[in-house]
Formats: sequence, structure tokens, C-alpha cells
Amino acid sequence: MIRIHNSLVRSLERKALDWLVGRAPARVTPDFLTAFGIIGAGITLVGYVLASWSPGFLWLATLGLVLHWLGDSLDGSLARFRKIERPRYGYFLDQSIDVVGNLLICVGMGLSPYVRMDVALFALAGYHALSIYSQVRACVSGEFHVSLAGWGPTEMRLLIILMNTMVFFFGAPIFEVGGLAMTWCDVSVLLMAAGFFVTFVHLLASYARQLAREEGDTGK
Repeated sequence: MIRIHNSLVRSLERKALDWLVGRAPARVTPDFLTAFGIIGAGITLVGYVLASWSPGFLWLATLGLVLHWLGDSLDGSLARFRKIERPRYGYFLDQSIDVVGNLLICVGMGLSPYVRMDVALFALAGYHALSIYSQVRACVSGEFHVSLAGWGPTEMRLLIILMNTMVFFFGAPIFEVGGLAMTWCDVSVLLMAAGFFVTFVHLLASYARQLAREEGDTGK
């Protein structure tokens, strides 16, 4: 399967990953890094929960996101660097584990005092809609798009880290929208979720038309 990665920060991320894999100790394996990423997502959840007591714990949530990035991004890179790839196993495990990691992060956000749980889960649904599109397209075309419309998991983590930082320094006061108590974080995450779904519908319709043209449009 061909991996296609055209995200906004791809070049910088690639340089960082290449530097890290060349210095990883022999005892660090791709499976270890996969587990490490899940631990990072768990730390993010804990940080968000503890942020109810003090905004300082948002830095713990941010640390968890960095660790999640390290595990999630380095496992495949390390396998390819050491030429120990297991393509089917790696793809299956990585995509399955991502579901758990994303759930931990979004539930953590929803348990924090800054993002409503329904808004966090709506964003998770939108993100997973794009993930499902990417995986189904991979089955159809043999091309796995790590990023879509220039955005990938790393960009999402960076946006969440930016939100954490802004909340720590400027706060997130509660206001009412249509009788619902919300913060600017809710509005931001809600807009992000809407963007996920709009992108999903656009990509779905566009690729369906392309396939129909290639195979002959019979109306089925």
C-alpha cells in the first residue's frame, strides 16, 4: 500500500522523525512506541480531568499529546528505518489503536471544564468520519492518505495544544448561546467538527464521481 502524506507540517515533522529514529535505542521497538502513544493519550485524559482543579494541569494534557505524537508517528517510521515492516499487521494495529487514543483524548476534553462532552464527541465523530473515508479509499485504490486537505493527526494535536495554551494564559469564561452554557473552546471545537463533516461530504462526493467516471456511470 502506498502512503501519501501531504500535511502542512510534513517536511518539519519528517526531519524530526528521521532524527529520532536514527537515535532510538535498540530496545525501543515499534510495538513499544504504539503502546507509548496510548499511554500519552491516557495522560492527556488525566491532565484534562485534573484541570478542573487547576488550569496548570493543562500542561500535563499537552505533555500527553506530545507523547501521543511520538508513539503514533514514530512506530511506523522506526519499522521502516530498521526494515522490519509488517505492513498488514502494522496497518491493522495502528488504525485500530488510533480509535482508542482519539477516544481518550476527546473524552478527556469533554471531562475538562472548557469543552462540553457533546461537543467533544461531535468532533470525534467528524474526525473518525474522515478516518473511515481514508481507510475505505485505501481499500479501493491501494493509496493510504495520512492527511486529507492538507491536515493530518499532527495538525490536529497542534491545534489542541494551542487551545490548551490559550486557555492557560487567557482563560475560557462561560457564556450562553441559545440557552446553552459554552466557552470559546466549545465554539472552536464545534467549528472544527463542522469542518470535518463538510470536508468528509466534499471528499466523498468528489471521489465517488471519480470512480463512477473511471468504471462507467450506470447509475448504481
